Amino acid sequence: SKRLFRKVGDCSSAFYPDVSEIRRDGAYIYEEFLPTEGADLKVYTVGPKYAYAEARKSPTLDGRVVRDPSGKEVRFPVLLTAHEKDVARRISLAFGQMVNGFDILRAHGASYVCDVNGWSFVKDSHKF
Repeated sequence: SKRLFRKVGDCSSAFYPDVSEIRRDGAYIYEEFLPTEGADLKVYTVGPKYAYAEARKSPTLDGRVVRDPSGKEVRFPVLLTAHEKDVARRISLAFGQMVNGFDILRAHGASYVCDVNGWSFVKDSHKF
């Protein structure tokens, strides 16, 4: 099994080739693995009319986090499709917040929102 976890240093996942059982020692959420195109998208909205997206190397590729010299995870700007922009608008309206952040996985020719969250990445970023 491949287990993802909060980043520790430059590591974000580990592969356990001999483990495939369901853990019963706590509360876990299991979801179907979606093989992506190698990157995860981080989308940030400011109101329903503005969305900015960045990509990072998917942690499932090799379990390693790529960091810049200051220790921040390396990300690069990407363009959203018209459908993804509409999804961003609908998330902004549904949550009724001015600022939102969420993750998109692109897999099998489609886009999947897998996590709606806060703006933890941008709190110390001068870019935003």
